[in-house]
Amino acid sequence: MLFDGHAHIDSEEFKGRVEDVVNECNVIVFNASVDFNSSIKTLELASRIDNLFPALGFHPEFVEKSNEAPKVLDLLDFALEVSEVGLDYYWIKDRNLIMKEIEILKNFLEQAEKRNLPVVLHSRGGNRDLLDLLPSYKVRFAIHAFEGSAKHARAFVDLGGYISVPPILVRDKVRAEAVKAVDLAYLLTETDSPFMGSEKGEINRPCNVIKAIQKIAEIKGMKTEDVEAEIEKNARRFLNVSDWFELREKKREKIENYLYTRRSD
Repeated sequence: MLFDGHAHIDSEEFKGRVEDVVNECNVIVFNASVDFNSSIKTLELASRIDNLFPALGFHPEFVEKSNEAPKVLDLLDFALEVSEVGLDYYWIKDRNLIMKEIEILKNFLEQAEKRNLPVVLHSRGGNRDLLDLLPSYKVRFAIHAFEGSAKHARAFVDLGGYISVPPILVRDKVRAEAVKAVDLAYLLTETDSPFMGSEKGEINRPCNVIKAIQKIAEIKGMKTEDVEAEIEKNARRFLNVSDWFELREKKREKIENYLYTRRSD
């Protein structure tokens, strides 16, 4: 089974055809929210699509509306993963906002540790700060759409983390070097749909995760089907799950009750 560990299927690009897109192939999809509204959309999708799972977080690019972060934290009882959270120094340059990003991330890491939830982390320019920060928390973590040196990739793995790879890998030599440097046991796949496609300008989709798997297989000198099986095994270990749909049912009724109450209000 294919594993897309990080996507944004609630994006406008998929409006009106989410079910069709998610069911184009046999794939497990974790939909990552970025703010409060997308968290609600993610829960709604997870309540009705069997192979879509809720990952809830607050994206660092939205730090200027940080008042929403506590509202997302309050929803973590319904999450199976914490994401998208992290550090972004590419778009965010103001020092006060960067400090706010770090504060918000710490809050999410604390709650992830408390709830024993895995965390998928955004990092653009923040690898060094993350490497300093993560040892303070007992959390399972992966670096989403890893960008950085092979040295940093190995450093995250040395902390027990995973490196998550999107289809853009097929046209990114730096990411390819990172994949080459990391043992397959510490790799995960994702699409970041509708972004990070194998071709510039394309609307990426969950089933395109096979392109990341094929490139990993090429780099590692393995068969595609063997890499696919190993990636799913890694995902199960990362998420501490033996049966995907047992995991889904664990929170589904709770999510449906919350959404019903919310609509009633």
